[in-house]
Parts: sequence; C-alpha cells; structure tokens
Amino acid sequence: MALPQEYWMERTLREIASAVGTPLIIDNATTKRVFGHYTRILVDMDFTRKLFHEIVVKREGYSFPVEVVYKRMPNFCTHCQTIGHDVTVCRWLFPQKNKVSNAAREIVAQGKKPV
Repeated sequence: MALPQEYWMERTLREIASAVGTPLIIDNATTKRVFGHYTRILVDMDFTRKLFHEIVVKREGYSFPVEVVYKRMPNFCTHCQTIGHDVTVCRWLFPQKNKVSNAAREIVAQGKKPV
C-alpha cells in the first residue's frame, strides 16, 4: 500500500515482496501501472513463519515503511501446521466425542450388533 511509483519496476517489486515469501506473479494492473494506489503480487508463503503487516524498505541513506495487506488467506492451523482449518476447530486439539466409525456404521446397517 502507498508504495511510490518509482519503486514499481518488476525487479524492485519482487525484491520487496521477497520479505514476505517467494513472489510468483505481479498483477497486470500493477505491471502496466493502470491503478496507482497499491501493488498486487501473488506470493508463495510459509504459514509457519510470522506474518508481517509492514515491511521497511531500505535505500541508500534512508528507509520507509510499506504496509502489507493480505487477501484470500486460507485457514491455517497453528497446532497441526495444516492448511484448511483454524486452530479453534482442530480435530487434534478438540476430538469429536461419540463419533461412530464407518466400519461400525456398516455393521449396524446390516442389522448386526457391534462387539
């Protein structure tokens, strides 16, 4: 957010984005400088690392902060290190009680009693 236009060269954008992860694709509007309020870059991230909401860009003799906004972040469980659910609903931390296994359901469906 609010990155000055003189830093919108592809190499510079990739260098800045590498502070968050591995930059993959730069948005078409960013590359063509169609919309100059913010840049959009697709970044491959390691969710086990800390998420930064601000990056300090250092240049010769000065530095300035750049705000980072994340879009379309998948749910990530910090307990089991898995993408797809949040720690508040992690099956390893909060196992479901009274859950009947598929094998037990099949036995009951056949009219037999489970042992």
